[in-house]
Amino acid sequence: MPPRLKDDIERFDRWATTYDQSVWQRRYFLPIHSAVLDLIDGMQAVAPQGSVLDIGCGTGRLLRTAALRWPGARLFGVDPAERMISEAARLGPDVAFQVAGAEGLPFPDRSMDLVVSSLSFHHWADQSQGLREIQRVLRPGGAFALADHMFWPGGLFNERIHRHRALDALFAGAGLTVVAHRTMRSRFVLLTMAVSPRSAKPASAQQEISRAPV
Repeated sequence: MPPRLKDDIERFDRWATTYDQSVWQRRYFLPIHSAVLDLIDGMQAVAPQGSVLDIGCGTGRLLRTAALRWPGARLFGVDPAERMISEAARLGPDVAFQVAGAEGLPFPDRSMDLVVSSLSFHHWADQSQGLREIQRVLRPGGAFALADHMFWPGGLFNERIHRHRALDALFAGAGLTVVAHRTMRSRFVLLTMAVSPRSAKPASAQQEISRAPV
């Protein structure tokens, strides 16, 4: 495990029991969660009975909000911080939570209708591998909604942040097609919606997709 990722996990484990009481929840995280879910609803990207996965779910707050919007959905959450998952399971007993990172999702191929990730992408050890895993678990035509930082000072802290064109290229390399970007003004956050191909393609064809221009 890369040292930086190990440090991140340990920091979030220490934060787990007070995470939901943080002032950042009301002022920063919750508005972003709402914006992600609004974007999904606006594009009709998930069926009410679909399977929804949140990567980097923390204490599961986004999924608890999603449960109110989509009461028929099957909800899943993964996070590499074990204590975050313990809190999530305690607070959201109707959601299936597991300890895992984006780079190795513990789900079968084509098992998810929608994948979301909110403000965790810059922590991923291998973003390209994580996106390939998302493409693997998405059903044909499934959607991925991402919210992450895009402000330049993040680079000073070695955060792996990206703007529109860089994200388009990363997504295309994993076989995902970006269909929308939205910027949250004054919050320096970029919302991105992408879709998985509707028809199954052999590995050789998928490699051709990854080389296609954006």
